[in-house]
Amino acid sequence: MREHHAQANKLYYKYQKESWFLDAVEIYCDAVNVLVHDLSLANVKSRGFLALREYVTKYAVSEHFTSLMAETKKLKTDLASVRYCVLIKTGSFTVRKCKSETDYTAEVEATFEKFKQGAVNDYRAKFTESAEMNHVEAKALDFVAQLYPEIFLRLDDYRWRNIDYLDETIGVFDREIQFYVAWLEFVPLFKQAGLNFCYPRISDTDKEVYDYEGFDLALAHRLIGEKSSIVWNDFYLKGKERIFVVSGPNQGGKTTFARGFGQLHYLACLGCPVPGREARLFLFDRLFTHFEKEETINNLRGKLQDDLVRVHDILSQSTPNSIIIMNEIFTSTTLQDAVFLSEKVMEKIIKLGLLCVWVSFIEELASFSEQTVSMVSTIVPENPALRTFKIIRKRADGLAYAISIAEKYRLTYEHLKERIKS
Repeated sequence: MREHHAQANKLYYKYQKESWFLDAVEIYCDAVNVLVHDLSLANVKSRGFLALREYVTKYAVSEHFTSLMAETKKLKTDLASVRYCVLIKTGSFTVRKCKSETDYTAEVEATFEKFKQGAVNDYRAKFTESAEMNHVEAKALDFVAQLYPEIFLRLDDYRWRNIDYLDETIGVFDREIQFYVAWLEFVPLFKQAGLNFCYPRISDTDKEVYDYEGFDLALAHRLIGEKSSIVWNDFYLKGKERIFVVSGPNQGGKTTFARGFGQLHYLACLGCPVPGREARLFLFDRLFTHFEKEETINNLRGKLQDDLVRVHDILSQSTPNSIIIMNEIFTSTTLQDAVFLSEKVMEKIIKLGLLCVWVSFIEELASFSEQTVSMVSTIVPENPALRTFKIIRKRADGLAYAISIAEKYRLTYEHLKERIKS
C-alpha cells in the first residue's frame, strides 16, 4: 500500500495517479481484512495485541470502512468493464468504444500454422514494464475518459474524498510492528557469531541495573562483517551507586561502552531483547546524550561555551527518572577549569539521583562520592600500547597510559637519553 501510494505521488498524468491511488486503497482494505482474520485465529495474550485485535475487529465492521471498501470495489469493477478500440492511421490515432469486433487471432494462427517450419522468431511487440506513461498513452487515456465520463468523474471525486483513508491507529501499528519484525530478523546475525541476547527485567523504581556479556550493536555488526573477534563487557550498580565514570587510554572502548549502555536501555524500553546473557535495566522517562560534535559558525559559540550550553539544557530538562550519557566534555579548557566545571555538573547529577555514564579524562570524578563507580578500559600488561577493549570496575590509574603514550612518541627516559647522546 505504501509503495502504491508513493508511486501515485510520483506520477505526472492525472488519471494514472488516481488509478494508483485507487489500487493503494484496495490493497489497504484487503490488508485490514486479512489482519482481522489472522488475529482472530492467533492465540494472542499480550495486552497490546488483545487491544489491537479488538480495535481492528470493530474498525473492519464500521460504517466508514465498509463503505470505503464497497466504493473501492465498485469503482475497480466499473473501470475493469471499460472497453475501447484504438484506430491508428498515418501517424495519428482515434479512440472509440468497442462494437463487438471479432477477434481473428485464432483464425490467423490456424491459417499460418501449416507454413511453420521449426523454431521461428517472435516478432510481437513487447510492452514496457515501466509505471510511467508516455504522452501518447496519456492522450489515449484522455480520449477513453471522454467515452466513459461518468466513471472517470467518480474516479476524480474518489481520490479527493478519500485522501485521508488510512486509519491513524492502524498506520502507527504498521510502522511500529515493522521495526519489531526487522529487529527479530536482525538478532540472529549476532547469535550466529556466538553473542547472547536476553529479555531484561525492567523496573521504573529500582536503579540497581546490570548487564552481563553486553556489547555495542554498531561495532559488533561491523566486526561480524569483517570476521573479527568481538569483546563483550559486564556492568552493575548496587546500593547507592548511580554513576559510571569511565576512564582509560584513548581507543580503548570507552565511548563504545557508553553508547552500548544507552542502546540497552532504549531497546529495553521498547520491549526488545537486548545484547547480553542476563540484564536488569531501568525504565527511564528521557535519555540524554552529550557526545562531541564539530563547532559550527551558525551559533558563534566556542567549544567550551557550546559544552556548557548543551549540558545546561540537559540538566534543566532531566528528572530523577532520566538517564544521561556524556562523552569527554570540557576538553577544550585547562585541567583546573575542567575539574571545577565537572564537579559542579556531578553535584547536580547526584542531587537528582540520575543514572549516568560519564566518559572522562578527569580521574578524580571516579571517586567523587559513594554514588560514583570507576570503570577503566584495560591494556595488555606486557604491552601497554595494546588495548584489550575490556571495561572493568577498578580504581582509575593513568600511570600505565602515560607510559604507553610516552613510549609511542619515544619520550620515555631511555628514549630521551638515547636521543641526547645522538
